[in-house]
Amino acid sequence: MKMRYKTLFLFVALMALPLAATAFGFDLKGAVEWMRAQGPWAFFFTVPAHILLSISPMSSDPVALTNGFIYGTALGAAANWLGSMGGAVAGYWLIRRSAEEVSLPKHFTKLPRWLRDLPVASPLFLIGVRMIPFIGGDIVKFMAPLYRVPFARYLWTQAVAIAPWAVFLAAVGAGVSLFIGQ
Repeated sequence: MKMRYKTLFLFVALMALPLAATAFGFDLKGAVEWMRAQGPWAFFFTVPAHILLSISPMSSDPVALTNGFIYGTALGAAANWLGSMGGAVAGYWLIRRSAEEVSLPKHFTKLPRWLRDLPVASPLFLIGVRMIPFIGGDIVKFMAPLYRVPFARYLWTQAVAIAPWAVFLAAVGAGVSLFIGQ
């Protein structure tokens, strides 16, 4: 089997993993209770879970909120940033190794006009699109490697763009924890 197809198979398997867990009745509340019981060791579960969900088409936001709920804002934001960056890096390389260069003009039409006119490799494009809630990360994750954006540029722009969302979701999760008295 060619390397391209092995990588593509791994990418599809990683995407299917969260879907399969959900289909088999994964209990989020039970998982949160288990993670809280693990104390600091839960960090070694939540960050890899966040990475897997960041690679998949499913949102990693529930894990990001859970990180804030379990760890509070500061540690939750760190877990969110690490998980999102891990997913961004893994997704970039999996897509770059498995996909042919393609044109994605239909995706450009969904972007705001000021972003549409920027080249994909532009830091403003990479940061601006990543900041679009829920779908921006996936758009950048697919477009950057397909358009051969240099990895170093992709890495620093994602590090910048991920930080505010990581803090926000951790703060919301920590706020919910305080609100319900956990």
